[in-house]
Amino acid sequence: MEFLFAQRSAQLNPLYAGWTGLLVLGCLAAGTADLSGSLGLSLLYWSINGLTGLGLTAVAVLAWRRAGQVNLAFILACGAVALAASQFLLKATPVWTGTHPLVVVAHLLTGTVTLGIALATVVTARYSPVDLGAAGIEVRTHHFFLNTVIITAASLLFLLVTGAIVTNTGSGLACPDWPLCQGQLWPGQWSPALVLNLLHRFITVALGVLVAAVVLQAQRYYAKTPLLAGWARALGLIFLGQILAGGLYAVLGSTPAVTFLHLGLAALVWGCLVVLITLSGSAMGSALPVPQPALTDVAPTLRQRVTIYFKLTKPWIMILLLLTTATAMFIAARGVPSAALIFWTLLGGALSAGGASVLNSYLDSDIDQVMSRTSRRATVTGHVTPQATLIYGLLLSVFSFGVLALLVNLTSAVWSTIGILYYVFFYTLYLKRSTIHNIIIGGAAGAIPPLVGWTAVTNGLDLGAFYLFAIIFFWTPPHTWALALMVKKDYAQAKVPMLPVIIGDKETTYQIFLYSVLLVVLTLLPYTFGMFSGVYLSVAMLLGLRFLHLAWALWQNYDKAISRKLYKYSQRYLALLFLVMAIDRLLF
Repeated sequence: MEFLFAQRSAQLNPLYAGWTGLLVLGCLAAGTADLSGSLGLSLLYWSINGLTGLGLTAVAVLAWRRAGQVNLAFILACGAVALAASQFLLKATPVWTGTHPLVVVAHLLTGTVTLGIALATVVTARYSPVDLGAAGIEVRTHHFFLNTVIITAASLLFLLVTGAIVTNTGSGLACPDWPLCQGQLWPGQWSPALVLNLLHRFITVALGVLVAAVVLQAQRYYAKTPLLAGWARALGLIFLGQILAGGLYAVLGSTPAVTFLHLGLAALVWGCLVVLITLSGSAMGSALPVPQPALTDVAPTLRQRVTIYFKLTKPWIMILLLLTTATAMFIAARGVPSAALIFWTLLGGALSAGGASVLNSYLDSDIDQVMSRTSRRATVTGHVTPQATLIYGLLLSVFSFGVLALLVNLTSAVWSTIGILYYVFFYTLYLKRSTIHNIIIGGAAGAIPPLVGWTAVTNGLDLGAFYLFAIIFFWTPPHTWALALMVKKDYAQAKVPMLPVIIGDKETTYQIFLYSVLLVVLTLLPYTFGMFSGVYLSVAMLLGLRFLHLAWALWQNYDKAISRKLYKYSQRYLALLFLVMAIDRLLF
């Protein structure tokens, strides 16, 4: 495989690019023509499909003459020619005229596979195998990544099949709205059309989880192989666009333009997956062998494993997040919500917070191993494999969505998922390592639990919910910067641009004091518009004065001991403040 892949055909690259573009357009036009019945699009399809067949034939001949022997490019080109011919005959046979769903499915799959083989031919001729050994990637790690990409590609084909059937049977009318169906997650009146529509939507969610797994693995392991990492990022962005394009059906209806856009983005997602499979398959031989475990290694007991996996969820952080969630529920309900609602909301919130923390540990293992504060985490010591960590984090995230969507409401599930995506993809992958404002902007992720609790009760949001969000948002910087002052050397060694590392201790303590003033003032405002009673105002003032005293002392005379006091007090401060909110709403 590596030998065939290495036989590059540089002279064919311009032609490859040309007929691949024609083939993409041919597939899109074919799908649109089948679904819309437009004569103009049908003529466009016949023209492009004919040019594509000629181009593929020329590529096969040139690949043979270039190599002088049977190579991978020639084999793939011949396969593409055969599939293109079968697609042409399938469309031309009188028996298959019309838009029967099975005909459209066969036609779409044939075009999709043809596109995949054509792209594999381009990649084979254009690129040399990626050297995984230089990037330090082991065989088992790369094999897991390759298997994930293959499963994702197979799932996409299944999604295309269900999508074609939904469109051609008119099943899209069964759920005219999006993302809900008839205003509900599970409509009461079931029908075959409704089942097909919901099946397509649920497969999209499952595919989204697989795409997330591909992107997360690529960002962790393939940073030194930008070709793989870049295609994985493109996959994630294009898939997000395809989901949004699917939502246009509910807004604009099943028009040729929407269908063209939706199928086009699906073809691009498929193309990214094919490129990743081809590149990953060619690189398998360069991966490093798996090191053998030492004979003295003792497997942990079941109880130890449970403890290890439990600690991966960062339970102390989880408790604080669940407290803010519960407080929002009490305030939104103006009393005590039902016990069942509290239980399922907090369970979903715990799974969400745990999943986000596990995925954060998965991505930050390279940072954790050089920081003394985090060097004993299971993801660093090897007690949990990276593959198990990734699966564990994704499962917790999926279960959190399921619990909230099925047993609470879809709005709370969506907000919970937004929190996971924001924390994992935006904060951990981008903000944390790239900007001094990482905590300021990233603090929004930790402020989402009150929104989840509020929507669990009201199925909507109002000013009170965003007020709770703002408190946590402004609390996060002084709390985190106090910790960063204590472990500044760790962050510097890990090359994380935290505020003390970039601008120094003095300016950081000044920023802590400014944000502390904003925070305390913000906590006193609800009394002025009757959200809480004077009891809350008194307690909030006392708690805030202590916060300001520590922040002022830290600014005037920086000392690690004072920084440690502020960090620990800030945790108690937020917990007590939200607890007082809940009690005040219950009693007054």
